[in-house]
Amino acid sequence: MRAFYPIIFGSIVVFVFGLSEVLLIRFLHRDWWRRRWIKWTAGGLPLAGVACIFLWALGTVHNIRWVLAIGATGTSLTLVLELALMLSLPFSGALEILRHLLDRIFRKNAAAATPADPKRRVFLKATAAALPTVAITAGATGIAYGFTPVRLPVIEMTFPDLPPTLEGVKILQLSDMHLGLYQHLADLEAVLGNARQLSPDLILVIGDIADDLEILPETLRMIDQFNAPLGQFAALGNHEYYRGIQQVRRIFDAGPVPLLAGAHAVVEVDGATLIIAGADDPRVMGEDDTTFLRQTTDAALDGAPADGFTILMSHRPEGLNTAADLGIPLTLAGHYHGGQFGWFGRSMFEPWLPHRYLWGKYGKDKAQLYTSAGVGHWFPFRLGCPPEAPLIVLKKGDLPAAG
Repeated sequence: MRAFYPIIFGSIVVFVFGLSEVLLIRFLHRDWWRRRWIKWTAGGLPLAGVACIFLWALGTVHNIRWVLAIGATGTSLTLVLELALMLSLPFSGALEILRHLLDRIFRKNAAAATPADPKRRVFLKATAAALPTVAITAGATGIAYGFTPVRLPVIEMTFPDLPPTLEGVKILQLSDMHLGLYQHLADLEAVLGNARQLSPDLILVIGDIADDLEILPETLRMIDQFNAPLGQFAALGNHEYYRGIQQVRRIFDAGPVPLLAGAHAVVEVDGATLIIAGADDPRVMGEDDTTFLRQTTDAALDGAPADGFTILMSHRPEGLNTAADLGIPLTLAGHYHGGQFGWFGRSMFEPWLPHRYLWGKYGKDKAQLYTSAGVGHWFPFRLGCPPEAPLIVLKKGDLPAAG
């Protein structure tokens, strides 16, 4: 039944968004509405969404992957285009109203034989048409970029107390792969193949691994067969709970990759102690996770050596706050996919959500965090925020300025 939740949700949103964009054109753009092709396009968009939802449901019921993928992708494209129109049409409608108002004022105050200023009319008319055109183009571009290859950026993190033997240790961070619908095992194989050229020492998989639990065992096997010198470990994300945590735990219990949920592992590196701690996930959205993250991190560090260098795997980036309180030098996180809308390596939503640590490097006191934009997504839209599997390189040096 869980597989049908996105389909049901998508059906409702396609209908609501589709009705909204039709009404916006009908009442805010009466001149446009007189054109037959605009009427057909406005009404055809939600109908196309319904057809895609039917394919999505058909592929899900009969387990036909290519039909499911076409239906889900088409539904996503429909939703994005409808949303683009919903956001842009009120502004373009306001310009149309302004154009008509100015024309009325001009006709009232000017001599009857004097025509309205054609330049002003053309400018307002062109701008009104440009807004939805730009929005639709951006939406379609975002869908296209949702299927771009995964980047492997090299991210250096400096720590003043880093043990000498950990200098240069490279960690491949795999967050939010969401394997199943839009990302597949072949995509993971490509990421791991490209990562071999960078020779990571350690692989950390930080939640939301596979939305199709049938491929989770093979996913863990592929990661294990990478044979990273310092091993490979995983933590839980909220989607592990959404998909069925008991089944997820059974798969991990039978698999080769250790799951750290409120637990830790100790790795010896040439006389230095590296502690890999994994926080559990609070499962819910939109609530204050501070108490939960503190409790699960305390549990993860219970019995850990006091003199080790600790890396905290926390699917929620807010784990940085707990890490700062406990003196944990490095936290790796994901969860937000950078909002899937970025600008120069930062989420576009950062000004409004500065304490969510959406994407990139952050620091608090002596603790540092890297939040990955994620390998995959459950909704295939990315604009200025490409999918990534960062390679974190540990360096000895001064702490960077907090950010």
